[in-house]
This record gives sequence, structure tokens and C-alpha cells, in this order.
Amino acid sequence: MLRNYLAVFLGGCFGGIARYGLSMWINDAHTMLGTTVVNVVGSFLLTFITYGIAVRYDVPDWLILGLGTGFVGAFTTFSTLGLNLVRHVGSEPILACAIFALNLLLGLLASVGGYWVGQLGERWRRGW
Repeated sequence: MLRNYLAVFLGGCFGGIARYGLSMWINDAHTMLGTTVVNVVGSFLLTFITYGIAVRYDVPDWLILGLGTGFVGAFTTFSTLGLNLVRHVGSEPILACAIFALNLLLGLLASVGGYWVGQLGERWRRGW
């Protein structure tokens, strides 16, 4: 049990640092691009970890918890998306709604992509 908590803790540390670094590298406060990118990448990663790594390989549960709940959980940032939307909805309601819709649509597409890429390993193993 302690291993699970430690894995989530360490994954969360690295996920938070990765989110901050990526957001700072591409951040555009007006369009919230950094937040959108981390949410889309996180959607892909969580689905890939769940359906590509955890299902296909004999990976310990603590590692999946560390990668999924820890790293991706800290990497993605729905709360920052909400904060940015509230900040912009009064002055730029159309932009705020567009960013929200873009996050949902791209996040869903990234999840589908993560699932598809996760399935590639199985297809390769079977020879397509």
C-alpha cells in the first residue's frame, strides 16, 4: 500500500513539473494554449497508459497508479481551464466558449488516438 502512495506522490511531482514547464514554454495567456495542450496530451497519455500499457503488458499496479493517477493526474489541469474560462467569459465570451469546446473535442480525439496507438502493439504482435 505504501508503494502505491509513493508512486502517486512521485508521479504527481513529475507531472506537476512537466505541466508547469510545458505551459510556460508555450503559454499564451490570451488563448490559453498551454492549458489546452497539456489537457490534450494528458488525454492521450492516460488512455494510452490504460489501454496500451496496463492491458498489454505485465506492469505492476503501483507503476500504473504512478503514471496514470500521479503523473497524468498532476499534468492535466481542468481546474486551470475553468479558472481561465471564468477569467475570460466576461470580456470574451465567444473565445471562452470556443476554448472550452476545443478542449473537449481535442481531448476526446486524443483519447481515441491513445486507444488506437495502444492497440497497435497488439496488432504488431499478431502480425496485423
